[in-house]
Amino acid sequence: MNVIELNQENAVDVANLMHEMKPEWWPTFEDAYGQLTNIEESIGTVGWYLADDKGTPVGWTLFRELKCYMTLELECSGFNDHGVFKLEHKLKDLFDKAAEYAKSKGYTTLRTGMSSMDFNIDGKEIKDISEAMNSLKTERIDYYWLLDYGFKVFGIHPNAYGNNCHLILFVKAL
Repeated sequence: MNVIELNQENAVDVANLMHEMKPEWWPTFEDAYGQLTNIEESIGTVGWYLADDKGTPVGWTLFRELKCYMTLELECSGFNDHGVFKLEHKLKDLFDKAAEYAKSKGYTTLRTGMSSMDFNIDGKEIKDISEAMNSLKTERIDYYWLLDYGFKVFGIHPNAYGNNCHLILFVKAL
């Protein structure tokens, strides 16, 4: 067997295989070919920002549309609270707008994540992900805001930000 990198030309053969093997997932050749070659058909971006009375941006959210997973995933966000960068309840209106948008597109979840900074697992090797999830402790306001908003921890990505700096993953059903 040979491993060959996909490109625009050979994707035609792979799309034919996808459609032939799983027509319930790719009803037409174009569906399969589009997923292989047009990222816009499977992943997109959408975002919103908050503005003060003068129209000056004071906060933003940018989401990835993961169309195949029927989810909207936060890519980045922030709020200028009198010169201090914030990531919590000040963004509620933007999260509400994202949830409304996601529902209108038929998406079933919102996803986000945060670093393990200021958590009890930060700087430590994770040997058992479910144990680490069950033992999470922090004083971070943004963590408790996400939980109050309806998000649940659904995983930890060890070492996502470097050695023993982890990514805590959250999901909210819509």
